[in-house]
Amino acid sequence: MPVTSLPNGARIVTEKVDSVYSAAIDLWVEVGSAYEEALNNGVTHFIEHMLFKGTGKRDAESLMEEIEDVGGMVSASTSRDTVKLYGYALGDALPVVSDIMLDMALAPRFDAVDFELERKVILDEIDMYADDPVDVAQDLLYAGMWKGSPQARPITGGAEEVKALTLQSLRDHFQTYFRPERMIVSVAGSFDEERLIDSVSQALSQAFPVAAGAAALSRPQAPAYFAVEELVDWDTEQAQVALAFPAISSLDERQEALQILDLCLATSNSSRLFKEVREKRGLAYSIGSIQHSYRDFGLYSFGASVSCGNAEAVMSLIFEELENIKKNGLTDREIARAKAQLRTEILTEKESMAARSTANASDLMYFGRLSDIGENLARVEKVDNAQIIDLARLIFVDDYSLVAVGPQNKLKSLFRGAKDSQAGKGHRGRVKFEGKKKESTHQ
Repeated sequence: MPVTSLPNGARIVTEKVDSVYSAAIDLWVEVGSAYEEALNNGVTHFIEHMLFKGTGKRDAESLMEEIEDVGGMVSASTSRDTVKLYGYALGDALPVVSDIMLDMALAPRFDAVDFELERKVILDEIDMYADDPVDVAQDLLYAGMWKGSPQARPITGGAEEVKALTLQSLRDHFQTYFRPERMIVSVAGSFDEERLIDSVSQALSQAFPVAAGAAALSRPQAPAYFAVEELVDWDTEQAQVALAFPAISSLDERQEALQILDLCLATSNSSRLFKEVREKRGLAYSIGSIQHSYRDFGLYSFGASVSCGNAEAVMSLIFEELENIKKNGLTDREIARAKAQLRTEILTEKESMAARSTANASDLMYFGRLSDIGENLARVEKVDNAQIIDLARLIFVDDYSLVAVGPQNKLKSLFRGAKDSQAGKGHRGRVKFEGKKKESTHQ
């Protein structure tokens, strides 16, 4: 897989697969909500929306119509550390999709009328998340665990921050961070490789004749960790409970061990918590986990949708299982089963051009090189029970964080500090149990 590095710092990685009809393309920019200040929180997500509102060459209608005229698709997402544009088309139509995607990322028009219309859309999006107890629980975890850091703020921004954003603030942020040294274009599938590299190189070189310099690649610091507990009083039929721990970074060599631990503990249908909580006892419809691994830190959390009367029993089962794994680890059969699942995932992803393109972009952005399938499989095979035990003891510490959304009088007993709690200022309908600061040791 050739990697083309341009003089301005942009990189292009291509993987030619002649046995398929389609091609997938990713354009990643290393900037996300963690690069924002408190006053412009939500600006990166707002820019992502504005990329679809037209360029100097095309209005919003033309962008989508030209892509769909050739049967293609383009979408985008914003995270704490990246903005991603991604799409696909049949191989012979890829030049159209890549040209439009580059036009969107390099020359958005930032029209004032579009800006005000999209502000309304984003405020509706924020309201939508605020109406979902699952999203509320997750956002409160991030806000509490990473308190005082940019990573604690919502990716969308808060309603007040979005209302205060100006068109100039979007333009300024775009000019500062949407730079070539932060950009990776990744393509996988059936396409004219030489033509694609030439056209993408030309577009990026014309837009950015000279790199901004190494200073532009400064990154946010890893946040300190706070153990927090928060209860949101909400008249819901089911409680949403989220339990979280600081975890390892995306660069940590124990990622494969974490994936095996996660499959056996909470993710798969044969996992311990799924079988114990749902299948054997019928205590919850939904129980699972979420992993967030960033360049310098991570988070591992459990989430459950549970009737209030079963919440304590579910929490007790989770803690019981964590202590069991910290003491004994996993069985040989569990580890072998999880390895088989990971091998299947690694190999079947090779059948998806979108997965290949995404994996190559990720490897290049976070590791600075491309991994091969043999290397990935070897890392999985190396995992043993001693690693699982060590990792479980590292992650599942006493200073956990807990958020629950549901009727306060039915959930208060879940919390260690419940007897001493008082309603916090600025937290209408919430009870906060402040934890102590703990510097992250998982970098």
